[in-house]
Amino acid sequence: MLKIGIIGGSGLTGREIIKILFKHPDARISYVTSRASAGRKISSVFPEFLGLTDESFIDPSDGKLFTDADFIFVCLPHTDAMDFVKKARDKGKPVVDLSADYRLKDVKTYAKFYKSTHKYPGLLKQAVYGLPELFRDRIKGAQLVANCGCHASCTILGAAPALKHLPVESIISDSKTGISGAGNKAVASGMYININENVTPYNTGFKHRHAPEIVEVLKSFTGKKPKLVLTPQLTPVDRGMLATIYMKLKKGVAADKAKKIYTDFYKDEAFVRFPEDISMHNNQNTNFVDIKVEDSGQKDILLVVVSFDNLVKGASGNAVQNMNIMMGFEESAGLI
Repeated sequence: MLKIGIIGGSGLTGREIIKILFKHPDARISYVTSRASAGRKISSVFPEFLGLTDESFIDPSDGKLFTDADFIFVCLPHTDAMDFVKKARDKGKPVVDLSADYRLKDVKTYAKFYKSTHKYPGLLKQAVYGLPELFRDRIKGAQLVANCGCHASCTILGAAPALKHLPVESIISDSKTGISGAGNKAVASGMYININENVTPYNTGFKHRHAPEIVEVLKSFTGKKPKLVLTPQLTPVDRGMLATIYMKLKKGVAADKAKKIYTDFYKDEAFVRFPEDISMHNNQNTNFVDIKVEDSGQKDILLVVVSFDNLVKGASGNAVQNMNIMMGFEESAGLI
């Protein structure tokens, strides 16, 4: 049984990983850290776990941090995660990092978008981008996997088949997310009165931190660097993400041919579905990705809609999927 350490487990991504690992046949939680909640029972912070665990959060300074676990999930904000990942790797522990600290290979781009200098560029070179549908072969046997950003993975999954097989000139991604994407800290933008019956675009164009991630990863996978406009929008739902992606083509393609490109591309992917209708409700609380290739009415514009749960496939579920691949478990373990 694989012993799991979760560093930074009192946030929303930590909660989701705990929930998933309770169902995992090959892994058990050894400890969960939290500075703010150290000493408190996990079930007092997350009452849904009452009766499932009697354990308490420990402080991240606890000496058993890298001795009582075989595998580490780091669920801290960017820059905070960087040192813990380094320490875990120095102790020989395999890691999935859910922050942005090891996603971008270009340290200058990281510094520009995250306003911080990367301390460990050597370790950064070892990190594998954790999107199984594109990089499964690299994830197998990897010791450090950088879990994807939610807007990034949603747009990448929707754009990669087209960029690989069609003459794409540019990509516009209108990506809507639930409020859980902002975490569980009290901020004005997360107040009910500011969210309810409202849609708020933010960091539009190429200002969002996931924009350079999308371009870098798509270029790494396809060899082509796309022009991208990303429009993230906050919507009044608890959880979920839906991206409507418009791709301008140099040469038009029939809708049926485009659909076949996508179904062939993802034909062996257990978590990718092609439903008749797209709705956030259809994949909330699951690790499934729903994709629909629409007929835009114009052959030179490809329209693709992608939906998943931003906390599961967009974060914690994908992280466990990565762990399963790294450790040789059934890829869907704990997730179905």
